[in-house]
Amino acid sequence: MSVELDTRAKLLNATIDAIASGGEGSVRVSSVAAEVGVREPSVYHFFKNREALVEAAQIERYRRSYAEMMVPFEAAALMADSWDDFERSVRKIFAAIYTPARAEVRSIRMNVMGAAQTSPAIAAAVNEINLENTESLARVMTFGQEKGWVTKDLDAMALAYWGIGQINGRVMAEMNPAEVDLEAWNKVSIEAVLAIYRWKEPK
Repeated sequence: MSVELDTRAKLLNATIDAIASGGEGSVRVSSVAAEVGVREPSVYHFFKNREALVEAAQIERYRRSYAEMMVPFEAAALMADSWDDFERSVRKIFAAIYTPARAEVRSIRMNVMGAAQTSPAIAAAVNEINLENTESLARVMTFGQEKGWVTKDLDAMALAYWGIGQINGRVMAEMNPAEVDLEAWNKVSIEAVLAIYRWKEPK
């Protein structure tokens, strides 16, 4: 990695840390520069202004939240030889995604999607990242449809967006764990996903 790219990455990481600890309002360009060990004007070599720095950090937070999720699932699912293999892949990825350790990741997504409502730049990047991940899941859905395992009368991309919506929707339950049995929620969600995905021949 070049010195410039390394400095930019460090500035993003410092900004991400600031957002994580105190929200967007806590980001101070001078503090970010000091954390990285550069002068404040150096920040503007990489980012036009504070807003651009915050937007870039939010986009990177969102991108990282999906890292290492869809690629292994797609690879495993596309190797399935039967519905049983396919079902195991779906259960495995959703069980891994729903672990408590990934609650923070889902919370980050919600935070960034909230920021996207008032930032066209963040919204455009979020849509691009979402599309990349839903296209991956849609390829799995299309593969399953071609094999006769996945329901054929629903659009593959719509199925993919709905599936990822299930994942992100867990945040609502996680916000009120005293009232929601999260293990029960996991079971309901996974069974609902499999029930929707599985093709049943019309009677």
